Amino acid sequence: MYQNWLGIVVFWLLLHIGWVTYVGTDTVIGQVVNSLFTIGGVSVSLYLIWQARRRQMRRPFTSRLFLLLLFANTMLGLGECGQLLYFLQGRTRTEPFDWIDLIFSLQILIYIIAFGYFLRNRRQEVNLRVFLFDEFIILVVAGSLSWHYLVTPYLEGNALLTIETLLWLRYPIGDLLLLGGMIVLFFGLMKRGNGSSLLLILLAFHFQLLADLLYVVLERFDYPFPSSWLDPLWLATVLIVGLAAYRFDAEESLVPLDVTRRWIDVLRLITPYLFLLILFVTMARQTISWNGLTIGLMIAIPLLISRQIRIVVDNQRLRENLEAKVEERTEALATAMEEMRHMAYHDALTGLPNRYLFARLFQDALYRAEASEGQVGLFFIDIDHFKEINDTYGHRVGDQLIVDVTTRLQKKLPPNTVISRQGGDEFVVLLFDVEQEAEVVQCGEHLVSLFQKPFRHGIIPLPVTASIGGAIYPAHAASRSDLIEQADLAMYEAKRRGKNQFCLHDPAITNT
Repeated sequence: MYQNWLGIVVFWLLLHIGWVTYVGTDTVIGQVVNSLFTIGGVSVSLYLIWQARRRQMRRPFTSRLFLLLLFANTMLGLGECGQLLYFLQGRTRTEPFDWIDLIFSLQILIYIIAFGYFLRNRRQEVNLRVFLFDEFIILVVAGSLSWHYLVTPYLEGNALLTIETLLWLRYPIGDLLLLGGMIVLFFGLMKRGNGSSLLLILLAFHFQLLADLLYVVLERFDYPFPSSWLDPLWLATVLIVGLAAYRFDAEESLVPLDVTRRWIDVLRLITPYLFLLILFVTMARQTISWNGLTIGLMIAIPLLISRQIRIVVDNQRLRENLEAKVEERTEALATAMEEMRHMAYHDALTGLPNRYLFARLFQDALYRAEASEGQVGLFFIDIDHFKEINDTYGHRVGDQLIVDVTTRLQKKLPPNTVISRQGGDEFVVLLFDVEQEAEVVQCGEHLVSLFQKPFRHGIIPLPVTASIGGAIYPAHAASRSDLIEQADLAMYEAKRRGKNQFCLHDPAITNT
């Protein structure tokens, strides 16, 4: 569904851009259709956010965040409805700032509140102290340029404490706060894996900042350029915010973006220096008279900043190398610990559970059987003639035979079994979920049949059979140790009867 909505959003924006470009907004019809494009796009955005909020109702933080975005986008729709009323009534907005601008101002204010709410909830993930000074430098430079080129010229011709001035200042001040929030989102959270939703949010607010900046410049310098041409940019903001909410996946934040992490860190470190360089160049063009000293200063300062950037990048690379080595050592240690844990509970030759692990699995099986009033079957397997094979062909062939027996048992036994090697040529098998004694007998006979097909050492067949004894919990014994004893006695009875067979526990065996 996301791909479908993405196609609808792109198509709607292209139609809107085509209308303002080729038809224009010079006529009442052009203005009305332009407003309808915006209102329709806002409606799509509100629907997407509402659907996303419904999916996240069990997550209070996400639900409230989407509600703030819903209110913010609604402000654009209400403001555009106000403009549409003006057009339909044949009226024009004579005042440079009126109640419609106040509604548009609320949109930026609610976006800033949403940013603050989001960052407050994610404060555990964002260590602001790490890049607080970097962000402060960026905001100081951006604020200085905005104040010099936009605010100061405006204030020279207008009183400061008027509604008109305060509404006008909401663009540079509000956008500066949005820029600060975007910096935290990008540098603080993107590398932590918040994924495509945050990328869409960042893209949306880039459109917002661009549209606001162009609008302020057009208003400030009275360019003969209709501000309605900026409506597709503002509309793109709310539509992309809607897409971001619709695409949001609460579990996505747990997935780290390792591929982009290094570049985000490097960009975070060098961006303040680049902004500082921009401020210096701007200041030099405005205030410095050109002579040998100023030319030398203009060359030295960029070189100094470049040198500092190089040091920062090198330090970042060293830190990454150190982190990589620490991570490598940590993984090696974890692997070694896992291998030691495996060796402690598994047979070194076959990889099967050893006596210790089997005892735990066995006891757990008895607890479950007791709780569910079920039964558990236990089989003791002893390989016949194993000593003769060892003596004839050597221990290497004997070990390989044990491995081959293990492989055959693992392939042929049902999934409700556990196999363990007890040592030498002895194996035990647990059979879970037993309902009738016939199931145990059938499994025991199946075990005997698995040894009928000869095992081979090269082209030499090895005459191997098995004597198998079985017992059932709780029919034959009420404890683990007693069940083991009964199965062991049954196995020896199978050997006494001539080997190569299965013998189920019989009270007569115990009496004997």
